[in-house]
Amino acid sequence: MKYLSPVLRAVLIVMVFAMASGAATAQDFPRKPVRIVVPYPAGGLTDVLVRNIADGLTKAWGQPVLVDNKPGANTIIAADFVAKSPADGYTLLLATDATVSMNQHLFSKLPYDPVKDFEPVIGMVKTMAFLITPSSLPVNNLPDLVRYAKANPGKLNYGTFGPGSQAHIDGETFSKIAGVSMTPIPYKGVADVLSGMMGGQIQVMFSSIGSALPGIKAGRLKALAVDAPQRWSPLADVPTFAQQDFPTFRSRGWFGFVAPAGTPKAVVDKIAQSVSAIISARDFEAAQIREMGLEPQVMQPAQFAQFLVTDREFYSRELKGVKLVD
Repeated sequence: MKYLSPVLRAVLIVMVFAMASGAATAQDFPRKPVRIVVPYPAGGLTDVLVRNIADGLTKAWGQPVLVDNKPGANTIIAADFVAKSPADGYTLLLATDATVSMNQHLFSKLPYDPVKDFEPVIGMVKTMAFLITPSSLPVNNLPDLVRYAKANPGKLNYGTFGPGSQAHIDGETFSKIAGVSMTPIPYKGVADVLSGMMGGQIQVMFSSIGSALPGIKAGRLKALAVDAPQRWSPLADVPTFAQQDFPTFRSRGWFGFVAPAGTPKAVVDKIAQSVSAIISARDFEAAQIREMGLEPQVMQPAQFAQFLVTDREFYSRELKGVKLVD
């Protein structure tokens, strides 16, 4: 090092200290409670999944991992909060396709930058979208539903988790493909959507199956179709959209964790490794993911970052010129 110029020597010293500091940060992390911000109300399938992950992290790290529900505005409230939080790994966001891939195409203005304000941490699961109706609706499959919608214009409402949510996109996509008109009714979360269906305010919902499964088993609800390559074994009598002549219908829902941009890579990697160990465990995957109608989609930080690039490109094409929200 004595042959290096003073400037280069100083740069190398700074780099060495930075690397050592990063390693120490990851080794010591976490030294205080960690908060996971969920952009949906408490009690829904997603909230339950995150709380189970948080319990696992609490045991693994020896520090409390808390879940903070901040629902509303198609995940924008929660996303904005996390984007403006310190970039130290102690605040994470449960991110969805809406948060970082769709909102910039649906809203004329966002208080956060979906690309620049977040550090991808880990992709976790993807959803299987089911089309669900109340048992009282006189339809038993998608062709029945289409015939009913055309014979009763203006009578079908479908529930969403707010304007621009995946359920909203799914409803508009299906309506376009089927050539029918349905009215979107916004709710805060899946529990409210189910309540609206039981109360007769809506007749159709697009959702993962978890929260609706008890109603289906009790005979109060029925699933007409699932968006998956094959039927879901716990409800093997429910055909896919493709099996009912809707092969182009696709729902791209997924969930993962992101952190504020600038969070140290070593900390991001440690969080990703810890979460991956929890959700990849056989018992957790079976009971908390597959039995809930979700599919594992574990992606480490670099892979998750690349997935987000392609996901944003997809929605850039699909939602070009569309503004569902002012």
